[in-house]
Amino acid sequence: MLDILKILLLAFFAVTVLLPVVRYMLRTISPATGVAPLTADEAKYIQKQDLKLSIAYFFFACILAVFFAGTLALISSIIHSSKEQLFLFTPNFTAFFAPGLLLGLVIAMLPLRLIQNTLLGHDTELYSTYLNRTEGKRSIKKYRIIFLLLLVVSSIVIWYSLRWHVVVNENNVEVHNLLGEKRTYSYQQIQSIRYLGTEGEYLISFDDETHINTTYLKPVQLEIIALLSEKSGHRVIR
Repeated sequence: MLDILKILLLAFFAVTVLLPVVRYMLRTISPATGVAPLTADEAKYIQKQDLKLSIAYFFFACILAVFFAGTLALISSIIHSSKEQLFLFTPNFTAFFAPGLLLGLVIAMLPLRLIQNTLLGHDTELYSTYLNRTEGKRSIKKYRIIFLLLLVVSSIVIWYSLRWHVVVNENNVEVHNLLGEKRTYSYQQIQSIRYLGTEGEYLISFDDETHINTTYLKPVQLEIIALLSEKSGHRVIR
C-alpha cells in the first residue's frame, strides 16, 4: 500500500511539474508565429480545459504505473524460472516501482488521447485552435516524437531492470546484475547475513563487497536464510 501511495505522489509530481515544463519548452523552442494572442477570458477558459486533461492524465498514469510495476515483477519471475534452480530471487513490486512509473507516465498518453474529444466535448475544435496558436501547427507531431522517444527510453530501462535476479543452487549463489553480468559465489564466500528489522528483509554480503538487499526481492522465506546461514557458517546478525 505504501508503494502505491509513492506512485501516486510521484505521478502527481510528474503531471504538475514536468508536463508544464515540457509544454513551455515546446513553446519556447518553436513558438507559433503570425497569430493573435489569447484574450484574458479565452486564456482562463483554456486553463480549465488543461486542468481537466491533466487530472485525467494523472488518473491513467497512476493506474498504469501500479499495473506495470506488478506486471514486470511477474514477468521477471517467469523469464528467470528454471527447474534446475533450488531457489530464485527476483525483483518485487518495490524494485520495479521506478520502471513501472516511467512506463505508466508514457503509456498514459494513449488513453488520454482516446478520450480527449469526449472530455472536451464541443470545445475540441477550440482547444485544437488554442494549441495551434500557442505551440504551432505542428504541435501534435512534436508530441508524437516526444512520446516515441520516451517509449524507447522506458523500454531500455525495463530491459535492464528485468536482468537482475539471484539464483540459489545447492553449491553456490549466482548474482545476475542489471548489465547481465553473472557472478557465482560459493557459500563460504558469504561474509555476513544481516537482518534489517522487517520480516523477509536481509542484507547478504560477500567477500568482494557485493551486497544483496532482499528488501527489493520477492518475499524471502526463513528456510532459505537458514540454509544460507548453515552452508556459510555465519549466524544471522540482528
